[in-house]
Amino acid sequence: MTLPRPKRDLERRAFLAGVVALLAGGSVRADELTSGPQVGSTIPGRFEVLVLTGPDAGDESCLFCKYGNARVVMMFARQPSAELSELVRAVEKAAPGVDGLDVGICLVVTDPSTEMKRRLGKFADGANLKHVVLAVVDPAKVTDYALSPDAGVTVLLYSNKVVRSNHAFKPGGLTAKAREAVVAAVKSHLGTK
Repeated sequence: MTLPRPKRDLERRAFLAGVVALLAGGSVRADELTSGPQVGSTIPGRFEVLVLTGPDAGDESCLFCKYGNARVVMMFARQPSAELSELVRAVEKAAPGVDGLDVGICLVVTDPSTEMKRRLGKFADGANLKHVVLAVVDPAKVTDYALSPDAGVTVLLYSNKVVRSNHAFKPGGLTAKAREAVVAAVKSHLGTK
């Protein structure tokens, strides 16, 4: 059965409008930030950090190697901020259910200066971190991770060395709402409540 021409045109326009809406909804907005390996990609691999907290404090270590195929929360930041401190505290608070599980949680700051080590040490003392490992690294050692120079914070959630979730924020962009979304994703990824 052939529809009358006006009705076919209406259906065709409705179909095209639906396709346009679908494509617009699936596209990346211009204000979104891309930083680090993207969802579905394999983590680039090893890099040595100076570990500041935890059992390996003071040692150069490869956290990627240490965590292996575990469920991992790896946060990268150019420098600490009040918003980042709140995120680290919230992730620490979400982590108690991981004791005995095969997981890794770390914050890697891409500034290995003596001053940065001092600032992170002071933060760690005040935050009473038991699950989140703090470390510093020379940014040249993580170039394979494609961290955007525009990103203040990049959070990678991965397991079996495959990225499951990626959250990137410009400096000042880690709002309370964004932090809540990241913590919810962390809880889901780690299997905690």
